Amino acid sequence: MELETLKNEVLRKIGRNVMLFQQMEFMLKCFLANGQFSGYASELAKNIEQRRETIHKQTMGQVVKQCLEKIFSAFKETTNAPEELTAAWVSFRYTIECDDTYYEGRKNALDSIVAERNDLIHHLLPKWNSSSLESSIATEQYLDQQREKILPEFELLKSQIQAMQETIKKHTDFLASDEGEKQVELSFLRGSQLVALLFEAAKQRARPDGWVALSNAAQFIRLHVPEEVADLEKIYGHKKLKDIILATELFDIIDEPTDKGGVRVLYRIKPDLKTLQLNT
Repeated sequence: MELETLKNEVLRKIGRNVMLFQQMEFMLKCFLANGQFSGYASELAKNIEQRRETIHKQTMGQVVKQCLEKIFSAFKETTNAPEELTAAWVSFRYTIECDDTYYEGRKNALDSIVAERNDLIHHLLPKWNSSSLESSIATEQYLDQQREKILPEFELLKSQIQAMQETIKKHTDFLASDEGEKQVELSFLRGSQLVALLFEAAKQRARPDGWVALSNAAQFIRLHVPEEVADLEKIYGHKKLKDIILATELFDIIDEPTDKGGVRVLYRIKPDLKTLQLNT
């Protein structure tokens, strides 16, 4: 009777430890799937779902290796955005910056978890003689000791996942807000080739007082991107070049009377943005 009770306890603890490892694997995959994503705003949800599906098929060892490379590492400014954006592009990367000592500690700990998991799944049953009281006692002790090793890493990983989820929620809430939508659109607009050309025209064709005629700039821009000038509203959501200049919040703009009684539109780079560099 004692042996039968012990066997049932060993089986219960095997299931307990397996569940702990599965939960850790799920958290690591969540870390990897949600810790880095990018794409056009309209395609972001699809990109994230495809990434999750890909990571879901990977082994725990593969996921740990990628987490160490992408999450527990010094931040590196990278982007896979197209050279010429056609809409708002969103990029997010969550990292836990760490020095060499901390990184090695995390690597050793996570490698140990993978080894413990593999030992439980692949090697425990051949070593356990369920008809032996002595073997069952030793197996139960092994399972308890394994759980003690797992729990600190389990709790640490859970806290790191929670921190990442809070960060993502904060950014998601902001992007969903009116101000967030404005900033996404503003970022796309300011990073466009059209605005870069507006800067270039303001530098090359400005009068001695720093102002340049919008008609002069429009002529300059048509030489480089005639198709964009012809379809401003579809690409940028504004019908006129003047509206785009105002929307960027990067330029001063005025109406100047002409000698013939008309009005010409002038613009210039805001004085505090003279050194701003944009992609051309």
